[in-house]
Amino acid sequence: MTAPACWVDLSARTLIRVSGEDAATFLQGQLTQDVAALNGARALWAAHCSPKGRMLASFLLWKEGSEFWLDASEDLAEAALRRLRLYVLRSRVAVEDQRDARARFGICGRPDPGFWDAMGWPPAPAPGTCDRQADVLRVALSAERLLLVVPVAQATELRARLSDLLAAGSGLDWADAAVREGVAEIRTATQDEWVPQMINWDLVGGISFNKGCYTGQEIVARTHYLGKIKRRMLRYRAPGRPEIGQSIYGNDPETPVGKVALAGSAGPKAELLAVVHLDALSAGPLHLGEPDGPVLESLPLPYAVATD
Repeated sequence: MTAPACWVDLSARTLIRVSGEDAATFLQGQLTQDVAALNGARALWAAHCSPKGRMLASFLLWKEGSEFWLDASEDLAEAALRRLRLYVLRSRVAVEDQRDARARFGICGRPDPGFWDAMGWPPAPAPGTCDRQADVLRVALSAERLLLVVPVAQATELRARLSDLLAAGSGLDWADAAVREGVAEIRTATQDEWVPQMINWDLVGGISFNKGCYTGQEIVARTHYLGKIKRRMLRYRAPGRPEIGQSIYGNDPETPVGKVALAGSAGPKAELLAVVHLDALSAGPLHLGEPDGPVLESLPLPYAVATD
């Protein structure tokens, strides 16, 4: 069941601006997404991989004029900036930390029509698209998650308006919605762990298989065209407090068979996304954290995942 709509302060998250004459060419050579297909009305998922095809960062990507904006989890700011800047070389590109320039708020759930009327806005744009309402950029991640990006000078006013109309939530509400959507971000605890297909990046539209080369592309393409994917991300429920990076165990107490990619709110029915070895699914129950830890209850994802 979807929780009531709330607003969340997301201003601590990573925010990077990539600008300059070579910005599009530079990002096209670094990200899994087809940057050339991006326009001011779209928002796309993208990954930055190591030369071995392992994900170092996951981004929500959009374009404003000739500038590209990348949103990521809050703990990746320094690492993501450093990795991208490594590849600038002689390109005419600036890769800049913009956390102090723009505030970000999230709306979780589906506000009633009166909310939009009170804000003086039309209903949220369609998932995967953006629009602008005066100084506020609205980026729709899904039908239940809307990102609002605003200059810091206007942040106090927008925060007050949201507070008057919606209950205040937390980052866990944002994570809960992402778990239901089956979209996990790379965090410090999961950097360099998985090729994009293992966290279903191919199933949520985060990889273009028709673009040119990019860092890690050979491994990602080989996995898609030639290799069987032996690990996939699935959705579960378990009691307690799941943590990102926590191990998942099967019938072998010595060897983990998976790892938590995203965790929602703690409680008697906490939900999580975990990347697991598909061979372990038929070998008995899966346990969270310890070989005798809580048993994971399988939950559906909103898209199909081949597990055989």
